[in-house]
Amino acid sequence: MNRRVTVGATILALAGLGGAGIAAANGRSASGGSRLDDGKDLLSQASITEQQAIAAAQTAASGPLNEVDLEHYDGRLVFNVDVGAKDVKVDAASGDVVAATSDD
Repeated sequence: MNRRVTVGATILALAGLGGAGIAAANGRSASGGSRLDDGKDLLSQASITEQQAIAAAQTAASGPLNEVDLEHYDGRLVFNVDVGAKDVKVDAASGDVVAATSDD
């Protein structure tokens, strides 16, 4: 009986928090905080958001989401998103995945 109450309370708490509760349950910051590590000074040059880059990267690789960097790659500005064992490069202007290489 106590287990049902605890599970029910957890479900209600997550429902009350909306997406923030779900994000926190997935290991992301409940405040929607940034994972951007390097390249914060380049953020104003990006046409897509960090969240859009993460979503695009997760279509090219699976696994836990780690850090995100904004950097120059092959003559373009890209978000480098660490997803699982891959470094996924997402064009910061178009949102296209331009590379997905093994994480070193």
